[in-house]
Amino acid sequence: MQINKLRYTSIIIVSFIGLIGFLPSCANTTAPPSGGEKDTLAPILLKVDPDSNKVNFPLRGQKVEMKFDEFVVLKEPEKNIVVSPPVKRRIETKVRGKSIISQFADSLKKNTTYSISFNNSIADNNEGNLFNPYRYIFSTGDSIDSLIATANIADATTLLPLPGITIAFYENHSDSVIYNTLPSAISKSDKWGHFIITNLKPVPYRVIAFSDENGNNIYNPENEKLAFLDSLYTPTKVMKNGMDELAYIDPRDTTSSLARISDFRLYLFREVASRQFIRNYERLSERECYIKFNAHNVVIDSIGFTELDSSNVIKHFNITKDSLTLWIKGDTRRIPDTLNLNLSYMKTDSLDNLVRERESLRFVLPRKSRQQEQRERERAKNIRTNLLDLKVDANPALVEKEGYRLIFPAPIEDVIRDSIKFISVTPKGIEAAESYKLIADSLELRNYTVKPVNSLQQGYDYILSIDGRAFTDISGNYNDSTGIKVTLPRSEKMGRIDLDIKGTEGSSYVIELINQSRDKVFRSYRITTDKILDFPYLDPGKYSIRVFKDTNNNGILDSGLLKERRQPEMVRLYQLPSGTEIIDIKEGMELSQIIDLKEIFR
Repeated sequence: MQINKLRYTSIIIVSFIGLIGFLPSCANTTAPPSGGEKDTLAPILLKVDPDSNKVNFPLRGQKVEMKFDEFVVLKEPEKNIVVSPPVKRRIETKVRGKSIISQFADSLKKNTTYSISFNNSIADNNEGNLFNPYRYIFSTGDSIDSLIATANIADATTLLPLPGITIAFYENHSDSVIYNTLPSAISKSDKWGHFIITNLKPVPYRVIAFSDENGNNIYNPENEKLAFLDSLYTPTKVMKNGMDELAYIDPRDTTSSLARISDFRLYLFREVASRQFIRNYERLSERECYIKFNAHNVVIDSIGFTELDSSNVIKHFNITKDSLTLWIKGDTRRIPDTLNLNLSYMKTDSLDNLVRERESLRFVLPRKSRQQEQRERERAKNIRTNLLDLKVDANPALVEKEGYRLIFPAPIEDVIRDSIKFISVTPKGIEAAESYKLIADSLELRNYTVKPVNSLQQGYDYILSIDGRAFTDISGNYNDSTGIKVTLPRSEKMGRIDLDIKGTEGSSYVIELINQSRDKVFRSYRITTDKILDFPYLDPGKYSIRVFKDTNNNGILDSGLLKERRQPEMVRLYQLPSGTEIIDIKEGMELSQIIDLKEIFR
């Protein structure tokens, strides 16, 4: 039914006044914005039965009806409607005409304050205009808990705000509770990663947040991400009419949304595994076997193949020591199709303790398909069978810092250094030998780097040439001659950033140049002393500077572990003096900045 503008405005005022009689109602029934065409206005809540803030609420059977001025619909109620404290069976919510009726399927707890947060689940039937987030409060006892807390949550790596994350408060502080017991209070983050947790008690809570992929309000470490507070949190703020924490902010208002009051900040991460066992293993090729452990830093007492002498086996861990590659040297004719590996290591038992365990693993050479065998026969007609397939790669913008990358299919047994030549060619065609360093990759046995010793000159060509037989691998295969030419990019059309880093004080940090969406790293430095870092040859575009404190000095961003109360390594973004984290590099632009790490990580 159409109503005139004056009547519509009166209903808004009456509805608003009727709902601010008690604090929690005020917090959750902010009137929709006025003005504009009628079809852009949100539904108006006319009545709630029983009224919000009811005490001595029945433990079972009571229905809650919200009556609106127009027909309404529910949008993703399973996702948007949050009950705190949570209940085992989801609240039953349905639409009946211009009303929304909610009823609990389970019996409620005695002397407990509950809230039903409808968030963005209610909209009008015709235009889909959302009813502003509403929270219905009641108590099964004779009083309402009235403390409030606010928080923000961001991704621990990108620092971007995360929507739809569950924050959980526990009155019971034992470690096992978060894995098998419903929390004492919960809320969900909005579009900007902001939480409002109402109706808390004046007691210490253990606080975690998790992604809750299965919607059961219980943290599952196998497939969910986590954040946690280091210490217990006791709320002290009492909910009051007009307090900023309860004001409704339109999520389209970015500035106001990001400026909201927050009592603490959480960083979501995926936990490193703590239970140690062999997750999987396989024989990748005739000479390569692979073992994947579940947790980092596996402790191995002894390891060896039954059929092979240990001197013919190269063992190599990755940097986190949760995977092991075994390379087999020697005559191919002496390598059996089936290998048996005996392994003794520290494994997690049923009581969650590390104990010495001996296991035997069977590695069977994978069978080749007919197509694969045919391809190898065709290749052998044109290419010698003992060819070492060497790949040489270099990025012109990064060659001075990172050098030329040499990538091999297997570990190298022998190198003839004199067969590697690095020369420069001036614009006039004058050649000169250049000094270089040949560096074996400490993390990947199959990779080497040829790195220039001297600074490279603009306009020069730089040629890396590798003679045949310069490298021989563990199978006796050797390379053909190859080479690659690199010319530095034209700097006048590219940007440059120079960073004067201060405040390291002997700690290890990693400084990264990343893209605006924070999911790609263009350049990276690891430092332990104050120094000037240069980022030349940058394409015009938007960048950010990400810094993380490398507490274990391994050069990678390590995650956390709740069981050990270990947070992920701390990440921060550098802000320009203007306050923005985005560095907009124009063509030919050069930017110099001073970064004080003590300021960033204070």
